[in-house]
Amino acid sequence: MDSMEISGYRYADAGLNHSHDYLLPAVFRLLDGLNLPADRRRLFELGCGNGSVAHQLTRRGWQVTGVDPSAEGIGAANAAYPELALYSGSAYDDLAGRYGRFPAVLSLEVVEHVYFPRQYAATLFSLVEGGGPPSFPPRITATGRIWHWH
Repeated sequence: MDSMEISGYRYADAGLNHSHDYLLPAVFRLLDGLNLPADRRRLFELGCGNGSVAHQLTRRGWQVTGVDPSAEGIGAANAAYPELALYSGSAYDDLAGRYGRFPAVLSLEVVEHVYFPRQYAATLFSLVEGGGPPSFPPRITATGRIWHWH
């Protein structure tokens, strides 16, 4: 399925917001727990928004590729973080075909906004090396191993 016009989010800038104060420490713990060597610290972020989380992950040694359906968010991300591989796209695109598979997949605060949850889940599975299994909690999805956090 080609990208749909599903962008409805507004971004004032490419900075973090208040929810990242509690989300990022949990994400960092989960990803650090993978104990991946430097050459395998590759992550796909589905729903990367304005790029602020991808930027923080890059600062921690991750090579991040991400997509978001918001043209405004991707515009802010590319302006603030031109070195990051962040693109327009959604869970309804063939992301694994376009970007490959990754040892870790992150999707923060996305599942509660998707129109087709089964397609979203299938896309996450397709992005994980080995085909999954990812976890789909409403607040954090970080895959590569099964994690569940609310």
